[in-house]
Amino acid sequence: MDVYRTPAAALDRLVARSLQPDGEFAGSARRALGALLAALRERGGRGGAAGQPALRVRKSVQGGSCGRGTALRGGSDCELVVFLECFKSFEDQRAGRAEVLRELQALLDAWGRQPGPGLKLESPVQATGGLLRFRLAAVDLENWMDVTLVPAFDALGQIGAGAKPEPQVYSTLLVGGCQGGEHAVCFTELRRSFVNTRPAKLKNLILLVKHWYRQVCPKEAGEGTLPPAYALELLTIFAWEQGCGKDAFSLARGLRTVLGLIQCYQQLCVFWTVNYSFEDPAVSQFLQGQLKRPRPVILDPADPTWDVGNGTTWHWEVLALEAESCYHHPCFLQGTGDPVQPWEGPGLPQAGGSDLGHPIQRNPGQGTPEDGERLNTVHPGPPRPALGPSEAAPSPSPSPSPAGLAMDLAQIPSKELDRFIQEHLKPSPRFQEQVKKAIDAILCCLREKCAHKASRVSKGGSFGRGTDLRGGCDVELVIFLHCFTDYTAQGPSRAEVLAEMRAQLESWCREPGPGLSLRVPAQDGAKALRCRLESSALEGCVDISLLPAFDAVGQLGAGAKPRPQVYSALLGSGCQGGEHAACFAELRRSFVNTRPAKLKNLILLIKHWYRRVAAQDKGKQPASASLPPAYALELLTIFAWEQGCGKDRFPMAEGLRTVLELVRQHQQLCVYWTLNYGIEDPAVRTHLLGQLRKPRPLILDPADPTWNVGQGNWELLAREAAALGTQACFTSRDGTAVQPWDVLPALLHQTPAADLDKFISEFLQPNRQFLAQVNKAVNAICSFLRENCFRNSPIKVLKVVKGGSSAKGTALRGRSDADLVVFLSCFGQFSEQGNRRAEVIAEIRAQLEACQQERQFEVKFEISKWENPRVLSFSLSSPTMLDQSVDFDVLPAFDALGQLVAGSRPSSQVYVDLIHSYSHAGEFSTCFTELQRDFIVSRPTKLKSLIRLVKYWYLQCNKMPKGRGSLPPQHGLELLTVYAWEQAGRDAQFSMAEGFRTVLELVSQYRQLRVYWTLNYDTEDKTIRDFLELQLQKPRPIILDPADPTGNLGHSARWDLLAKEAATYMSSLCCMDRDGAPIQPWPVKQFWAGSRERDSSGFPHPIRYQHSSQPAAMGNWESQVSSVPAQQLGDFVQNSLRPYEECQRQISHLVDVICSTLQEPEEFPIVRGVARGGSYGRKTVLRGRSDGTLVLFLDHFQQFRDQKESRRDVLKILGHRLMMRMVAQGYTDNWEVLTTQDGLVIKVSTRWQSVVFEVLPAFNALGFGESPSPWVYRDLRRALDETQASPGTFAACFMELQEKFFNKYPRKLKDLILLIKYWRQQCQKNCVGSSVPPVYALELLTVYAWEQGCGAQDFDMAQGVRTVLQLVRQPENLCIYWTVNYNFEEETIRNTLLQLLRSTRPVILDPADPTNNVSGGPSCWQLLKEKAHAWLAAPSLNSELGSWNVLPKPLFMTPGHHLDKFIKEFLQPNEHFLSQVKQAIDLICKFLRENCFRNSTTKIQKIIKGGSMAKGTALKNSSDADLVVFPSSLQSYASQKTERAQVLREIREQLQAYQQKQQLEVIFEVSKWKNPRVLSFSLKSRKHHEYIHVDVLPAFNALGQLNSGSTPDPKVYTELIRLYKSPDDVLGGEFSTCFTELQRNFIVSRPTKLKDLIRLVKHWYQQCERKLKSRGSLPPKYALELLTVYAWEQGSGAEDFDTAEGFRTVLDLVAQYQQLCVFWTVNYSLDEDTMRTFLLAQIQKTRPVILDPAEPTGDVGGGNRWCWHLLAKEAKQWFSSPCFKNGAGYPVRPWKVPTMQTPASCGARMDPIVMRCSHSGIRVLG
Repeated sequence: MDVYRTPAAALDRLVARSLQPDGEFAGSARRALGALLAALRERGGRGGAAGQPALRVRKSVQGGSCGRGTALRGGSDCELVVFLECFKSFEDQRAGRAEVLRELQALLDAWGRQPGPGLKLESPVQATGGLLRFRLAAVDLENWMDVTLVPAFDALGQIGAGAKPEPQVYSTLLVGGCQGGEHAVCFTELRRSFVNTRPAKLKNLILLVKHWYRQVCPKEAGEGTLPPAYALELLTIFAWEQGCGKDAFSLARGLRTVLGLIQCYQQLCVFWTVNYSFEDPAVSQFLQGQLKRPRPVILDPADPTWDVGNGTTWHWEVLALEAESCYHHPCFLQGTGDPVQPWEGPGLPQAGGSDLGHPIQRNPGQGTPEDGERLNTVHPGPPRPALGPSEAAPSPSPSPSPAGLAMDLAQIPSKELDRFIQEHLKPSPRFQEQVKKAIDAILCCLREKCAHKASRVSKGGSFGRGTDLRGGCDVELVIFLHCFTDYTAQGPSRAEVLAEMRAQLESWCREPGPGLSLRVPAQDGAKALRCRLESSALEGCVDISLLPAFDAVGQLGAGAKPRPQVYSALLGSGCQGGEHAACFAELRRSFVNTRPAKLKNLILLIKHWYRRVAAQDKGKQPASASLPPAYALELLTIFAWEQGCGKDRFPMAEGLRTVLELVRQHQQLCVYWTLNYGIEDPAVRTHLLGQLRKPRPLILDPADPTWNVGQGNWELLAREAAALGTQACFTSRDGTAVQPWDVLPALLHQTPAADLDKFISEFLQPNRQFLAQVNKAVNAICSFLRENCFRNSPIKVLKVVKGGSSAKGTALRGRSDADLVVFLSCFGQFSEQGNRRAEVIAEIRAQLEACQQERQFEVKFEISKWENPRVLSFSLSSPTMLDQSVDFDVLPAFDALGQLVAGSRPSSQVYVDLIHSYSHAGEFSTCFTELQRDFIVSRPTKLKSLIRLVKYWYLQCNKMPKGRGSLPPQHGLELLTVYAWEQAGRDAQFSMAEGFRTVLELVSQYRQLRVYWTLNYDTEDKTIRDFLELQLQKPRPIILDPADPTGNLGHSARWDLLAKEAATYMSSLCCMDRDGAPIQPWPVKQFWAGSRERDSSGFPHPIRYQHSSQPAAMGNWESQVSSVPAQQLGDFVQNSLRPYEECQRQISHLVDVICSTLQEPEEFPIVRGVARGGSYGRKTVLRGRSDGTLVLFLDHFQQFRDQKESRRDVLKILGHRLMMRMVAQGYTDNWEVLTTQDGLVIKVSTRWQSVVFEVLPAFNALGFGESPSPWVYRDLRRALDETQASPGTFAACFMELQEKFFNKYPRKLKDLILLIKYWRQQCQKNCVGSSVPPVYALELLTVYAWEQGCGAQDFDMAQGVRTVLQLVRQPENLCIYWTVNYNFEEETIRNTLLQLLRSTRPVILDPADPTNNVSGGPSCWQLLKEKAHAWLAAPSLNSELGSWNVLPKPLFMTPGHHLDKFIKEFLQPNEHFLSQVKQAIDLICKFLRENCFRNSTTKIQKIIKGGSMAKGTALKNSSDADLVVFPSSLQSYASQKTERAQVLREIREQLQAYQQKQQLEVIFEVSKWKNPRVLSFSLKSRKHHEYIHVDVLPAFNALGQLNSGSTPDPKVYTELIRLYKSPDDVLGGEFSTCFTELQRNFIVSRPTKLKDLIRLVKHWYQQCERKLKSRGSLPPKYALELLTVYAWEQGSGAEDFDTAEGFRTVLDLVAQYQQLCVFWTVNYSLDEDTMRTFLLAQIQKTRPVILDPAEPTGDVGGGNRWCWHLLAKEAKQWFSSPCFKNGAGYPVRPWKVPTMQTPASCGARMDPIVMRCSHSGIRVLG
């Protein structure tokens, strides 16, 4: 519903479909509010309470957007204004409002309990500011209405339609001394009429404007800082009145006009005189005062005291900035690509010449005494802006002088730059409009009078590009003449053409237009006619250049490139640089004009600075004349933005700083674009290479490659840029310097291959001064670590090793990283490295901060805000070079290598210990930093330069959007660069371009990479050798760390993104020779995938590299899917399993032809239709070879049994006929017909794909209907019995249903099916002779897994695979079917289904044929069962990723008499799992008791285990535990609320320390609450491979030590109720954790079978939650538990009962939620007065009411708080489920359970109490 993305032509549809209010909700709300007003009137008629006056209602009016007819869908507002007789004046309204509000609130509270069907009060009624507020919402929460009920004085009385109020009304209002808009409600009727009478289309425009307002600034609008939406409504009406006034118009133009007015908010002065006027002296005087208020002024047409524009209050600038930046979006573009134009008219956006100088709206028949005469000239029609009464029009001012132009940019704070541009640099819209009209007049004159006729005209210059500055701009009018037929034709006749143009222009300029003058100075013989247009009324002038030109480009569509011949001809014309630039003015204009508005503002700022510099030398021409043109600065600004930012919004100061930094580096500037011309054309490429050899700066015009616009003297600009660098405009709010964007003066991909060494030297190598500073800082930190860090500790620093790019000698300029690895004596082995890491890091950090404070270093430390338990990170900045910093990582490590002699190899035992100790790749790589550093540092200098180049390229790639996943580590690219150099012969002086090209080539072939070295680890050791062989068998790419064999730097990363960028760079100039030939990579050794070459170590060569320009041959891919990393499964499908699109297209075409050919002849056998089935029909075709089915519906088959007869003869005839006719049509290739023993087969193939179709003749059982009727399946059953055919024999008759069934599923689900099918294929291939289930069975199983566990279009592929594999592991439980085409209602089908459902598992029924169990039988699943177990255990599938929660059979399809078995098999947790969870809980309990508050005065009084685990209702694999901790520090309910956050922080800190000692892994969940109630974390120990979720909740020990079976002291509840009733905003159930013991005991004591029923209900609830959670908040699960207990107590009470009956009863109660009133008195009693009174109040609340038996303030039913209606709707749908049918197929009946409890039903004696039942439940009356 994004207005920006909606095309202009589609805005009407957007309004109609998405913005107009929901009719059903509007009607319901209208009726409900009408009922409320009727109740108010009725109450007034009865009189008030004793001693109180009656609230007699004179009349009522509905205002707000609902009353005005401008309400938006979703959220709206309504103002209910009640005019009371007790208010006789405005003063009465002010004085008596509080008392009236109290009485109204009481009535409103009663009404709000049942506001109306489908409605609820979402928020309580609040009395604020003299009115009552509440929110009325639909129960689905999709629509809501904020309602204000306002009592008011009836100032207007009964006013007729169209009549004006009496003048005395406003006189009285103004005399009363009210605040602005204080009594606006009294005029609601006028306000509603003013808007409501407008045309429907205008109201649609108002909706669109309000939607824009809500969409673009939701945060500010919510904070109340923006102008009210009503102000925008009035502004929209004003725009329509002035610019249109028609009932039908373009919404896009209207929206564009309103946003234009918002941009000009500082000039807005809008009011109407339809209800009040200047005739009354009091009103006239007041209005003149109002009109002098700060702009914008927008007066309410009903109340002149209310300025809804209120320029001093609202942040209009936020809306203005948004409006300014949005005109490039599709909603403001016509179908042709041209921008939508706003309406034109007086006051749009400027007023005519008025005294006030602002647009004023009034009735044309009225005016002030001062302008009465002039009003006679107002034209009839809609109201127009009139002349104001006071201010004079601005006097004309001359063109800005240099002094006037030099506003001091240096002193403008960075945050004020946007405002500076808006107020001082952007040109006046009035001036622009004048210029536009004058230019059009000039062109019209030339077009009509000149002898040389123009084909078209292009408006260029800064005016055409949209970069013109206030006070003066330039316009290039390029006139394309028919007489210029090529570039060379322009020269000879140009002088004649210009002379004629001048003559015509001089005759015209005598009357150029009102307030304008045109001056044509003496010409200098140039190629253009120059003149100046000046305005006598407005500040500013325009320099116009008329350029006759050859139309080289012609008419180009939006985004199209010119033909290559255009530039070939240009370069062949022998022209000078830029000589024919005018021919490309249109391209130049488009290049700049399509940029975001904010970028153009930055251009204005740069040009303003440029003008100031040009004018500073006291106006001396030589200084300014030698500067580069302003257009060069425009292009430089665009370049800076593209390379450094690219966003529509950005900090202006950062952009300005970046451009000035580039100006300072002008001697290195090399900027050009290839969007109009490219290097593909040889002539252009040669020319570009020649341009790039010229001296810098080089800034090529993006439209004309011959024009270097960077020529000129840049020195003055560079000096001024340096001087501005330290000024206020570059100081941020916190006092720090504004940093520029990361932009180099030249781009790598635009740098010629021969210049790469220069590129590295100029831009990538750090300077010596900075390196010296870095080395000094590194040495100081090393000294600190050795000498200061642990001097008061037994820990000793064994050595400090420098790593990172600084140590390796590969640091980049402006970036450097230093890894300092500290080897400590406290680490005795690898496994100990993690135990004390946090303690060591904390000590280093504390000492480092102390040193920083003592200023022991010459550098400034910035402690990093990121916390990583493995590393201490901080940033070091040089005080002399702020743009260059060093990132330090200090890493504590175990000294595995000891004192290693240079050049020697570590002991084999080091790596053996490493292999036995590590748990994930590279875990201990820090221990080998020395070897990693030495591996690089010993390489030649030029190789390190190549590494720098590759790293810089990598950093550029890292800026690209990556989506999910991350790029490979940078160290992997370093190693790949070394490998490329080694393989090429290790030449110290190599070609940089060849080296770079080689690395890019290797990256692009990442799927074949296998790179490793054995210079540090000895392969003679068997452990190391076996480990390396295992590593090298993993999926490619493989790049092993030469220092640490566990570290694979190629694993689990987005190499595909790098490969895509590498391909782009390989075709750019940096990989191209001077003659345009591509640079060839080094001859890196390549081996075919089948090669077994080995190096001297006995291992296969460091890379196996398959090289082929064609896709792999059909079916010849050998990747084991089980070895593909989880995050790469999607890529694997895309790259290896999906058929090529071109192959699919060719095969589909041939299949269409075959099907059409089969149906052509009208001779026996006649084919009436063809259905496509198999993998082809289901769109699950695998790459290579696949299957399909063509079902031919034959005319002479009239029933199922006909298929059994003469099948072979029919197929023979059809096969022969098909061959003859296909050949006759010219189709001789890529298909063949094969006759087999079983029938007919058609093979369709391309080079890389084949599909073999089985041809099946069939009876058309479905006819032409889309869905089968029950009798079709009855006939099917009868035919099977009569012919004694096996089930599924006639499945072909339903092939269309199969195709339809699969077509509705998303593409990604079909990708998952491809993965599962490919895995099945590999399993079958590897175990020849073993049977496997049919392909169709696995496809259906995959669909079932997705439907039950996910249902989303986008999902995690690995989770889907794991879920299917888990189902494959339990075939003995599989029972899957669908009822999309058949169901249990028809007896024959029901009996068939029940028979199959009782048969031996697995059962997977064809959704199209209920007789067809496609599972293949139990024996064929054994192989896949074993293979599934192996894949699930494989590291590639990541066991911690989890799977969807899917059972092998759905509950909905389980017959009622099988529910007990269902619970036992799928819901009850096994003992082993319960034991694991219990051990984990005991571990945490032990920690809480013994370790948590060991050094604190706080003691743990007790720990209560809660949740489903403690109650005995846990579901299988649902590993969550609630632990309620009662600390001594919480002494009361109140202290629990205020101090629990501190307790939770302490527990978290202690647990973080405890996990390292106990070798636990704890992952904490971040709470979104400021005062969290719970500490949630997931726990995994080495004994348990799965995470267990734990919630720790601190609570006040309200119950003390409670004896078994006893009830709590009543005082416990008395204090709780007192606190709940207090004004401290305590929610019901807030302290339920204090009563966890009672909650647990209430459930745990119940019979086992009842707990199983609770499990079943919870499982049902989870399914509903997954389906409904996006539509609203469901009631808590605990409510369903209590409802289940209640159903059993009231309906059965037996320990052994029918589970289906119990389940049916619970769902029946859910469906009747609006009558539910359930409570118990097992823990609290009605005998105590306080409790009795409180309980009676609780059970009178809105239904459903379900009181917590342990805590009476907790109503888990919640009334309207939760979306019970969603759950109820789902429950009603389940009544038709087989769950509620017994073995005979008859419905299961629920127990007889009352929906309401009364105190009497609980055994309480309540004699004085009368119970009265109603439709809403029970009402208790005293």
